[in-house]
Amino acid sequence: MTYSVFISHSMSQDDLGIVYGAARQAQLAGVQFYIAERDWQLGKSLPAKIEQAIRACDHFVAFWTRGGAHSQYVNQEIGFAKACGVPRVFVVEKGEQVKGFDVDKEYVELDRGNPQNAISQLNAFLAFQMQQKHARMEMEQQQDQQRKMWLTIIGIVGLIALFSGEK
Repeated sequence: MTYSVFISHSMSQDDLGIVYGAARQAQLAGVQFYIAERDWQLGKSLPAKIEQAIRACDHFVAFWTRGGAHSQYVNQEIGFAKACGVPRVFVVEKGEQVKGFDVDKEYVELDRGNPQNAISQLNAFLAFQMQQKHARMEMEQQQDQQRKMWLTIIGIVGLIALFSGEK
């Protein structure tokens, strides 16, 4: 049972170090970060690959850095995630302002001088979300088992009633 997170980010070297560091730490907690440039699907349409990954993810994280804020791709991915109803989380570089439909959201603040704080805060949040998802799935499985048990009991009682009425 995985918990997948799509990461939207700029391709600047400064951002990639932080993004890859966050992905390494998340993986230790069992959270799978989807980073498009690490998912080679030669011959496949890049937009189709990204759309599929966004639709399939549990959470969408945008690194809203100086580079990310001005990236056409980051902005399009954010809009697509919103249109798909995927929960969005922002990691916002100090000094940058979120714009558009997500201007009022709480976010993780990224201080380039100490990016580990933002990475830890993000990954703690995602690990908690993963635990919540697993708990919901467990509860749904238990409820499904209980439904099956009651249906079996009702079926047996019905058969007994049916056959006891025959003489």
